[in-house]
Amino acid sequence: MRGLFSAPAVVGLLEGEGLDAAARETLERVVCLEWELFDGVRNAGGRASCQDDLRSFFSYRCAQYLAFPHEIVPRVLGELERAELEGRNVVREKYARMMAVTDPEAFGREWSSLLAPPSPVKSEALRQLRRLLVPALEEAAAALPVSHGHARPDESSAGHVSALDYLEAEVCSYSLGTIFALRDALRRQLGHTNPIARSYVLSGRLHDATEVIE
Repeated sequence: MRGLFSAPAVVGLLEGEGLDAAARETLERVVCLEWELFDGVRNAGGRASCQDDLRSFFSYRCAQYLAFPHEIVPRVLGELERAELEGRNVVREKYARMMAVTDPEAFGREWSSLLAPPSPVKSEALRQLRRLLVPALEEAAAALPVSHGHARPDESSAGHVSALDYLEAEVCSYSLGTIFALRDALRRQLGHTNPIARSYVLSGRLHDATEVIE
């Protein structure tokens, strides 16, 4: 993973997105921690093939953090480090929460007693995030239909989680302070940039930038 971050084409891309050396290091720490956590997740069928696709993981995760407000990245690092100290794998928790919409029966059987539901205040903050992003998702689908067709579906179904349900499952592990900060930063960003459409573009650029890296 660190080799991908140090590749000249990747460094140039991150610099072009406005990240100085300190910001690049923070992003690298976040994505490396997430990769370690992702590597430790096991589903009912064992290890998934995507857990051996480092390049795609790198591209998608970096694209999300670059496309969404940059000031949230240090907060996410703090959330990951706090969870690590508590012995929690927040990536495992994310995939468990996704089961609530893709396989409610399995979620109820395996996870409902282990994952506390969000508080009413957090639930409302998550709804506010979704309301902000629904128009952005629709605009991204219209502007970049081919890329959108390769992304997560608009609606969750058995075995398939939607883009917004995926994001909510991820953000649900954050503290209220981080969720509020993300909400407020998104409100400012959406006035001039569509983060979902931007993530489509950046994931492709990052994938191309790592093409020759073993």
